[in-house]
Amino acid sequence: MGGSESTMNSGRESSALRQDLHALPLPDGRGLVIVDDIGGRFARTTKRIWQSLVGSTSQGHGPTSPTEATFWAQAKAAGWLKRGSTETINVRSRWLQSPLSFRIPLASIDPVARRLVPISGLMFSPLAVVLFSIAGLVSLLFWMVRWQQWAGAVPSLHGYLTSLQPLTIAATFVLTKTAHELGHAVLCRRFGSRCGVIGIWWLCFMPCPYVDVTDVWRQPNAARRGAVMAAGIWVEWIIAMVALWVWWLAPSHDVRMTAMNVVLVCGISTVLFNANPLMRYDGYFILSDLLDTANLREEARRGLRLILVSPLARWTRFGKRVWAMAGYHLASKLYRISISIAIATFVLQWAAGWGLWRIAMVILAFGAVRYAMSGVQSLFRIVHGSGGWTGVPGGRRVGLAICFCIVGISILMVPFPRYRHITGVVRVRDAASVYLPRGGVIQAVDVRVGDRVEAGQRLAEIYDPALALKFEKTRGQQSVIQERVHSTRLASLRTGTSTRDWQTLEAASASLASNQMQLQKRLDALRLLSPKPGLILPPSKSTAAAAEKRDWRMDDPFTLRPTVGQTTEDRIEWCRVASQARLEVVLKIDAMDRERIAEGSPVRLTSPTMPGSRLSTSVRSVSPMELASDSLSAPKAQEERAYEAVCDFPIESVSEDTGNQMIRDPSTTDRDLDVLLRWDGATCQAVLRLPPQPLWKDAKHTIERLMGI
Repeated sequence: MGGSESTMNSGRESSALRQDLHALPLPDGRGLVIVDDIGGRFARTTKRIWQSLVGSTSQGHGPTSPTEATFWAQAKAAGWLKRGSTETINVRSRWLQSPLSFRIPLASIDPVARRLVPISGLMFSPLAVVLFSIAGLVSLLFWMVRWQQWAGAVPSLHGYLTSLQPLTIAATFVLTKTAHELGHAVLCRRFGSRCGVIGIWWLCFMPCPYVDVTDVWRQPNAARRGAVMAAGIWVEWIIAMVALWVWWLAPSHDVRMTAMNVVLVCGISTVLFNANPLMRYDGYFILSDLLDTANLREEARRGLRLILVSPLARWTRFGKRVWAMAGYHLASKLYRISISIAIATFVLQWAAGWGLWRIAMVILAFGAVRYAMSGVQSLFRIVHGSGGWTGVPGGRRVGLAICFCIVGISILMVPFPRYRHITGVVRVRDAASVYLPRGGVIQAVDVRVGDRVEAGQRLAEIYDPALALKFEKTRGQQSVIQERVHSTRLASLRTGTSTRDWQTLEAASASLASNQMQLQKRLDALRLLSPKPGLILPPSKSTAAAAEKRDWRMDDPFTLRPTVGQTTEDRIEWCRVASQARLEVVLKIDAMDRERIAEGSPVRLTSPTMPGSRLSTSVRSVSPMELASDSLSAPKAQEERAYEAVCDFPIESVSEDTGNQMIRDPSTTDRDLDVLLRWDGATCQAVLRLPPQPLWKDAKHTIERLMGI
């Protein structure tokens, strides 16, 4: 009883209803629409609740029962009561409480919507809805049929988006959302309701347009209200459908990637936000209307609180609606936390690419501390029994506080499984590299990519004029010295003079012979031979200088570069020879993960060329990455990738007719070579499973990295 009395007393202090509210009857005869012209808000309630509130106000007393106390709490949450000075200050400081989410009204959108109403039938007439629905289903089936092509274009889209400026990406998002909001405004005006203002909603560092269509709640028809709420989703559906066909038909690569980006923006934002009832967007208001509740989130919060504060014996008396609302509140809370973590991760990755990760980390840490402080304040209110916990037994409050503390500590202390998503490169395992010697000109090339060779077979012939001239000069000098040695030796035998002269000449001849032998070895090295039998593959890496000298669009992919007539300026890898059909994946890992990745760590691979397939393997070895820090100007995120993890690629999953040994039949078609030639150098997405680690260690590492420790 103490809790009910306290609630009713608090209701008496603010039991005066605002005099500027208007109650409009609904066609069903039982409901009312309460119009707040000043706040520009509408709420639906029943005549019984409204008459109860009005009667209590006219008689000069507050709620007389717990049920009426609940009504007054809802009226206060809806803004129907007169506010005190303290409440007014709290309302004015909402921007400071949520600097990541605030709205800036710009101008009325009603004139624009009124002009667009005559042509709105192209999208919103019954015939247009039917036709676009059929076209959407056809597009969806087409997208499913083209799924392999779509999945294969994802890496290209990632590279395309990386090359764009952030303003270009933001402009795509803003334009699609502007069309979304115009859909709300036009259909609202089409149904005869007045449109409010259009403005900018600053949400998590992203400017999002918004339109005020609260006047639609004057509509007595629930179908019309739901249609206005879904109009933006409908417009984005049409945009995504058109962009999907542009992606398929456009000849330009940039146009295709732009269309693909539009499809993803419209689709992902609709699924994660607009149509999702767990977020306070279009889907939320549609669900609220279907459940006939004025404030779905508030009712869900009260439902969960009712379960928490009620004795266990009373739980069986709760109806399905109370349990459903409590479940909705938990699901909504967890989903919003997950979305916040995902957005924070995206912001950190974006900031790391621009070298601003420290600034982003400070901002996110500030937000996390504010959220934690809010949780601590709520915990103190539970323990002290203040606020909404007034009247709840102390044992129940302490028990709930202990449970919340245990959950919070468990989240920090319990090890969670960790994963790393890395883009790997597939290469042929145990392939012998063939290098070009320093200097010289290629005279002949006897092989192409895909040819089979035997051990010792000639691959190419290189001519080095300077080396050949030096060899001939040394050979001539050695011949002259040999003649002088012979004549000097005969003279010493006839005259009996000292043999020192011819011995000196003989030593010089031996030195020239040694030099000639070394030069001969260098000349022999100009004749490139296959180190083992196998298949000719292109080099695994190409120098940047070589890539700049030629147009890749004019290259024959089966021609080894450099080719006949070109010089060899340095000792570079020219080709590789693979004797076994075995593949491996090279993964670049961060130095901070080096101690957590060892031999045998599980890895799961996916590839755009095999949509829907996942290959399981494990790490075979981990070694320092070659030339990991060549560039002094490389960003911090790139410098940290200083190690390579190598794992076997299960080739049996992609080829059934090729075993470990290469097929040696020279009549074998290109189809038999597809396994190595198609997969060598391809990219794949790898997920490394790391040992579990608690969150407090992540926080500790982040602080150390932020402080430079």
